[in-house]
Parts: sequence; structure tokens; C-alpha cells
Amino acid sequence: MRFSNEIKAGLVVAVAIAVAAVFLVKTASFKKETYDLKTFFEYAGDLKPNAIVKLSGIEVGRVREIAFTYDQGTMVECTLEIETDAKVRKDSIAYIATSGFVGDAYVGLTPGGSEEFVIPGDIVKSEDPVQSRIIMKKADNIADSLDKILVKVKEVVTDNQKNLDEIVVNITDATENLKEFSEDLKKHPWKLMFKGE
Repeated sequence: MRFSNEIKAGLVVAVAIAVAAVFLVKTASFKKETYDLKTFFEYAGDLKPNAIVKLSGIEVGRVREIAFTYDQGTMVECTLEIETDAKVRKDSIAYIATSGFVGDAYVGLTPGGSEEFVIPGDIVKSEDPVQSRIIMKKADNIADSLDKILVKVKEVVTDNQKNLDEIVVNITDATENLKEFSEDLKKHPWKLMFKGE
């Protein structure tokens, strides 16, 4: 039985539509009910809208919106869209982290310990991420301090080289004398009982 080219093309299209429909049903994330929370950062790193929000390491929502506010200095206002079945405690802290070493930035929420939970529209306290430029600046300061210390140690050693050499010689002599004394006592233990003249 031979099929015409039109029937073959129709079958290919029908199969493609069926595969696409199955793929769409399996991968589509149907919108859950959510509520909004707000948090503020002085520095938001590489955070972007639609970034993941995690509570205790579990994904519970997305960053819906990022905007600037200028009420008390320049702040980054983040609106977090949280799934209704995820309850955030009043004393939870929002922070910015990255997935992996160089992954995408996300907002994390600590579990908190309060018996009260936030209500939609509440503001969650936050901790700013450590800026890499500040870490580099501190590392440079530490390196400069170490350089200065090493220079001073070198100066002390150089200026007191003669004294240090004498100390080493004295320690060597004292060790040698102690060794001789110890060997003499092993051979003549009776000397401990008499005082030398």
C-alpha cells in the first residue's frame, strides 16, 4: 500500500505536534498561588529579576522585581514572589548567594526561629553579600602589612647579626658542656655526693 506525499507530510506534522504536546505537558510549570515579600540590599551583586528564591536551600519562589529606592540612601528593593505553602518566619534573614562557584545569583532565606510567620507585603531583614572588591582590598592591606613586618624582621636580624651569632655559639657551648657534664656523671656518679673544692 503506497502513501502519497501529502499523507506522509501530514503524518510527520501530526507526530511532531503530538511530541510537542507531550513535552509541553511534562515540562510546563503551572503557576502556583504566591504572595509577595520585600527585602532591601545596599549591594545586590549580580542579582537579576526572575532569580530563584530559596528557603533553607529549597526553591520556593522567584525575584519578581528589582528597583532602586532613595529614602535612606541608595538601596536595592527586591520583591520576592513566594509560594503560599512556603511559610517564612518573622526573624528570617534574606541574603544573596550563588549556585556553585560561579553560578547564577539567588536570594536565600534563613529558616528563622520565631513562632510568628510573615504576612503578604511584609519586609524581611537582609544581609548584604561581601563584595569581592572589599575582599581584594583587605587582602592587599594584609599583604602590605606582612611586607612591612618582614622588612622590620630583616632589619632586626641584620642589625643584630653579631649578637645572634654569639647567642648561637653560647648555646652550642652550653649544650656541649652539659653533654660533657652528663657523660662525666654517668662515669663518676659519686661526684654528686661531694662538693667540689
